Amino acid sequence: MKKVKILMLHLGYGGVEKQTITMANNLCDKYNIEIISFYKLEKNPAYKISNRIKIKYLYNGKPNREEFKQYLKQLRLFKCFKEGLKAIKILYLKSKLMKEEILLNDADIYFSTRTEYAKLLSKYGNKSKLKITEEHNFFDDKKYQREITKGYHNLDYVVVVNKYQENMYNEWFKNSNVKIVRIENSIENITVKSKLNNNAIIAVGRFDPIKDFTSLIEVMHLAVKDNPTLKLYLLGSGEEQELLTSKIKEYNLKNNVIMPGFVNIKEVYKYMAKSDLYVMSSFRESFALVLVEAYSCGLPVISFDILTGPKEIVKNNKTGYLIKNRSVKEMAKKINELLNNQNKLKEFSKNAYEESKIYKIDNIVKKWENLFK
Repeated sequence: MKKVKILMLHLGYGGVEKQTITMANNLCDKYNIEIISFYKLEKNPAYKISNRIKIKYLYNGKPNREEFKQYLKQLRLFKCFKEGLKAIKILYLKSKLMKEEILLNDADIYFSTRTEYAKLLSKYGNKSKLKITEEHNFFDDKKYQREITKGYHNLDYVVVVNKYQENMYNEWFKNSNVKIVRIENSIENITVKSKLNNNAIIAVGRFDPIKDFTSLIEVMHLAVKDNPTLKLYLLGSGEEQELLTSKIKEYNLKNNVIMPGFVNIKEVYKYMAKSDLYVMSSFRESFALVLVEAYSCGLPVISFDILTGPKEIVKNNKTGYLIKNRSVKEMAKKINELLNNQNKLKEFSKNAYEESKIYKIDNIVKKWENLFK
């Protein structure tokens, strides 16, 4: 049985972590899998990991970014200095300890989940071993192109998650031996379904500028003028919490926008079952797995039309709508149009559910098995 060593930053909540663990759980009957996690954030991983998978932590602790920011805000300079030294030590260990794991040369297949580890794998990995990295981030710029074409040159495969990325990376790596493979993110079986009678929409994600939830609050401000009882379930947490709360207060939407904070995946599905549409306002997404999860719950999607992600998942006027030019007015209009047309809503819901089957784990895991052969 071939051994696969997976290099990860941590085993906490996150899209990268969820996808990697799902893949590992569905391959561990055919491969001897060991996960190498740098941080140990909590006693147990955020997602269930098969007991057939070995887990090794390299650093028994968490990053200290929040502590540093707190002391800086309080102007406790000595504490800031100490946390700064600790941060430098952690940064050094992140590279040193993962390099040592690669140099052990005790696996047949090495799989990286981060750019920094992919570069270490390219530099220190044994040429006789299969070396793979998966690109979860997406930067379409010359600086990133130079960084990875130089840093990944000894890898065997770079796995990407969308067609745009596939075409772009094939161009970037056309003069190298690195092969580009597209493997979409996957979902496991979801049994929760919406009854489509809630007059509610949902969005999920970290409260970060890239997600642009402030525009979504603008959309709600317009939508409730014609639909006063409309609700938005906005699930997540992050740096824009205060800004979003302020916007909700400014537009008097406290009875329309419900923000339960960060919830686990089972709770996310429960909120999806209480919703009729998924809405996405992001500036950038590489794949947008949450849209497929929404589909699996029978939710059509209305999203701003951006470079990647929704463009490849949302079938316009079939499983939802893609809104051009980031028009909050048009998004608000389409939300109410669809909610007021039960026949079309149910048709879109049926189409969305059928589309979700493409991304079922049984279909996606076959692509990983072919790559690992």
